[in-house]
Amino acid sequence: MPYNPTTVANYFISKYARVGSLTPMKVVQLTYIAYGWYLALTEKTEKLTDEHPAAWDFGPVFPSLFNSLAEYGKKYITGVLPNAVGNNKIADLDKKFLDVIWNKYGRYDGAYLNAITGQENTPYEKVYRAGYNLTIPDDDLYAFYRGHMEKVPAN
Repeated sequence: MPYNPTTVANYFISKYARVGSLTPMKVVQLTYIAYGWYLALTEKTEKLTDEHPAAWDFGPVFPSLFNSLAEYGKKYITGVLPNAVGNNKIADLDKKFLDVIWNKYGRYDGAYLNAITGQENTPYEKVYRAGYNLTIPDDDLYAFYRGHMEKVPAN
Protein backbone atom coordinates (compact mmCIF):
# COMPACT_ATOMS: atom_id res chain seq x y z
CA MET A 1 0.00 0.00 0.00
CA PRO A 2 1.54 3.36 -0.94
CA TYR A 3 2.34 5.98 1.68
CA ASN A 4 1.61 9.66 1.83
CA PRO A 5 4.81 11.52 0.79
CA THR A 6 4.85 13.17 4.23
CA THR A 7 4.98 9.73 5.85
CA VAL A 8 8.11 8.88 3.84
CA ALA A 9 9.62 12.28 4.71
CA ASN A 10 8.80 11.73 8.39
CA TYR A 11 10.71 8.45 8.32
CA PHE A 12 13.83 10.28 7.14
CA ILE A 13 13.22 13.09 9.65
CA SER A 14 12.56 10.88 12.67
CA LYS A 15 15.51 8.60 12.00
CA TYR A 16 18.12 10.93 10.52
CA ALA A 17 17.45 14.54 11.55
CA ARG A 18 19.92 14.29 14.43
CA VAL A 19 22.72 12.80 12.28
CA GLY A 20 22.22 14.78 9.10
CA SER A 21 21.22 18.32 8.33
CA LEU A 22 17.73 18.00 6.91
CA THR A 23 16.34 20.96 5.01
CA PRO A 24 13.02 20.92 3.18
CA MET A 25 14.82 20.64 -0.17
CA LYS A 26 16.83 17.64 1.01
CA VAL A 27 13.77 15.83 2.36
CA VAL A 28 11.79 16.48 -0.83
CA GLN A 29 14.65 15.25 -3.01
CA LEU A 30 15.23 12.12 -0.90
CA THR A 31 11.53 11.30 -1.13
CA TYR A 32 11.55 11.86 -4.90
CA ILE A 33 14.66 9.71 -5.42
CA ALA A 34 13.18 6.97 -3.24
CA TYR A 35 9.98 7.10 -5.31
CA GLY A 36 11.93 6.58 -8.54
CA TRP A 37 14.05 3.74 -7.21
CA TYR A 38 10.96 2.05 -5.75
CA LEU A 39 9.27 2.04 -9.15
CA ALA A 40 12.38 0.53 -10.76
CA LEU A 41 12.96 -2.11 -8.11
CA THR A 42 9.32 -3.24 -8.04
CA GLU A 43 9.00 -3.20 -11.85
CA LYS A 44 6.23 -0.58 -11.46
CA THR A 45 4.02 -3.09 -9.64
CA GLU A 46 4.07 -0.92 -6.51
CA LYS A 47 4.41 2.76 -5.76
CA LEU A 48 6.12 4.21 -2.71
CA THR A 49 3.69 7.13 -2.41
CA ASP A 50 0.05 7.75 -3.20
CA GLU A 51 0.96 11.00 -4.95
CA HIS A 52 2.89 11.60 -8.16
CA PRO A 53 5.80 14.02 -8.18
CA ALA A 54 5.53 17.22 -10.20
CA ALA A 55 8.11 19.26 -12.10
CA TRP A 56 7.99 22.67 -10.44
CA ASP A 57 10.21 25.63 -11.23
CA PHE A 58 12.68 24.80 -8.46
CA GLY A 59 12.81 21.03 -8.99
CA PRO A 60 10.79 17.86 -8.58
CA VAL A 61 8.36 17.98 -5.68
CA PHE A 62 5.38 16.28 -4.10
CA PRO A 63 2.87 19.12 -3.68
CA SER A 64 1.42 17.87 -0.39
CA LEU A 65 4.91 17.40 1.07
CA PHE A 66 5.92 20.87 -0.07
CA ASN A 67 2.90 22.29 1.77
CA SER A 68 3.79 20.32 4.91
CA LEU A 69 7.31 21.80 4.81
CA ALA A 70 6.33 25.41 4.05
CA GLU A 71 6.83 26.65 7.62
CA TYR A 72 10.52 25.69 7.53
CA GLY A 73 11.52 27.72 4.48
CA LYS A 74 15.25 26.99 4.16
CA LYS A 75 15.76 26.21 7.86
CA TYR A 76 16.64 22.80 9.26
CA ILE A 77 13.69 20.57 10.06
CA THR A 78 13.43 20.06 13.79
CA GLY A 79 10.47 17.72 14.17
CA VAL A 80 8.12 15.41 12.34
CA LEU A 81 5.58 16.99 10.04
CA PRO A 82 1.82 16.94 10.45
CA ASN A 83 0.66 13.99 8.42
CA ALA A 84 -2.12 13.85 5.88
CA VAL A 85 -4.52 10.94 5.72
CA GLY A 86 -3.31 7.63 4.36
CA ASN A 87 -1.05 4.80 5.32
CA ASN A 88 1.16 6.20 8.10
CA LYS A 89 2.86 2.98 9.20
CA ILE A 90 5.89 2.07 7.10
CA ALA A 91 6.48 -1.66 6.67
CA ASP A 92 9.80 -3.07 7.88
CA LEU A 93 10.94 -3.97 4.36
CA ASP A 94 10.22 -0.41 3.20
CA LYS A 95 12.15 0.97 6.19
CA LYS A 96 15.15 -1.05 5.04
CA PHE A 97 14.72 0.33 1.53
CA LEU A 98 14.55 3.92 2.82
CA ASP A 99 17.68 3.28 4.91
CA VAL A 100 19.49 2.18 1.74
CA ILE A 101 18.39 5.40 0.04
CA TRP A 102 19.71 7.39 3.01
CA ASN A 103 23.00 5.49 2.99
CA LYS A 104 23.49 6.31 -0.68
CA TYR A 105 22.18 9.89 -0.83
CA GLY A 106 21.94 11.19 2.76
CA ARG A 107 25.45 12.63 2.78
CA TYR A 108 24.52 15.17 0.09
CA ASP A 109 22.77 18.46 0.73
CA GLY A 110 19.46 19.42 -0.84
CA ALA A 111 21.00 21.67 -3.48
CA TYR A 112 23.23 18.87 -4.75
CA LEU A 113 20.36 16.37 -4.80
CA ASN A 114 18.19 18.91 -6.61
CA ALA A 115 20.96 19.43 -9.16
CA ILE A 116 21.31 15.71 -9.91
CA THR A 117 17.55 15.15 -10.19
CA GLY A 118 17.31 18.05 -12.64
CA GLN A 119 20.21 17.14 -14.93
CA GLU A 120 19.79 16.63 -18.65
CA ASN A 121 17.84 13.52 -19.64
CA THR A 122 16.24 13.07 -16.23
CA PRO A 123 12.47 12.56 -15.84
CA TYR A 124 12.19 16.05 -14.35
CA GLU A 125 14.07 17.70 -17.20
CA LYS A 126 11.99 15.85 -19.81
CA VAL A 127 8.69 17.33 -18.62
CA TYR A 128 9.65 20.62 -16.98
CA ARG A 129 8.08 23.74 -18.51
CA ALA A 130 8.48 27.01 -16.60
CA GLY A 131 5.38 27.87 -14.60
CA TYR A 132 3.40 24.71 -15.41
CA ASN A 133 3.90 22.28 -12.48
CA LEU A 134 3.48 19.21 -14.70
CA THR A 135 3.25 15.67 -13.34
CA ILE A 136 6.36 13.56 -13.85
CA PRO A 137 5.14 10.30 -15.43
CA ASP A 138 5.87 7.05 -13.65
CA ASP A 139 6.95 5.54 -16.98
CA ASP A 140 9.72 8.14 -17.28
CA LEU A 141 10.86 7.59 -13.69
CA TYR A 142 10.79 3.84 -14.12
CA ALA A 143 12.81 3.95 -17.35
CA PHE A 144 15.37 6.34 -15.86
CA TYR A 145 15.99 4.43 -12.64
CA ARG A 146 15.74 1.04 -14.34
CA GLY A 147 18.42 2.27 -16.73
CA HIS A 148 20.65 2.95 -13.72
CA MET A 149 20.23 -0.46 -12.10
CA GLU A 150 23.96 -1.10 -12.27
CA LYS A 151 24.16 1.77 -9.76
CA VAL A 152 21.54 0.31 -7.44
CA PRO A 153 21.97 1.88 -4.01
CA ALA A 154 23.77 -0.58 -1.77
CA ASN A 155 23.73 -0.56 1.99
